[in-house]
Amino acid sequence: MADLLYIGPGLGIGTIILIFIIGGIVVFAFGYIFWLKIKRFFKKMKKK
Repeated sequence: MADLLYIGPGLGIGTIILIFIIGGIVVFAFGYIFWLKIKRFFKKMKKK
């Protein structure tokens, strides 16, 4: 019966990779928003 509970190393590795991918997407999204704010700021500075 204990054999049915074993999920193997594959599912654990897949879960870790998925967490890193989701974390990367979040970091990229915040970085992109930050980049747009900086770009807009420099564009305003250039006009003056």
